[in-house]
Amino acid sequence: MLFRRTIPVAAAAAGLTLLLGAAPATAMSVPSYDPVGVYVLTVTPDDGTTAEPLAASTLLCGPDGGAHAAAAAACDQLRRVQGRAERIPEDPGPCTREYAPVRVSAVGIWRGQRREYARTFPNRCEAVRATGGILFAF
Repeated sequence: MLFRRTIPVAAAAAGLTLLLGAAPATAMSVPSYDPVGVYVLTVTPDDGTTAEPLAASTLLCGPDGGAHAAAAAACDQLRRVQGRAERIPEDPGPCTREYAPVRVSAVGIWRGQRREYARTFPNRCEAVRATGGILFAF
């Protein structure tokens, strides 16, 4: 069981290194692993005072994992839209009308194609609902 958990973490590290444009120093030590998708997800306040994320998570798809609490469900959403977060259907439901703007972003690779999504919403509930209720609910 430890071996199964170690491979996705190592693969995520190698995948994120590739996303950031750095040479993968550990690529030779990572077993053969070709995930369908690798994403870094962030939720950041968009009030002009800070750039520190409120929350951040990694998501691996194929096999599903990473630090995301609902990795399988988030990956299922992404599979239905070929890894394009902007195409995930809205999850209708109530949210408060408070104004506490957040910017969500999903940066990653889906089947070898770079994917980037970023958008600002009036509050975190609106952000989660507008993106299907799962992807940014961590």
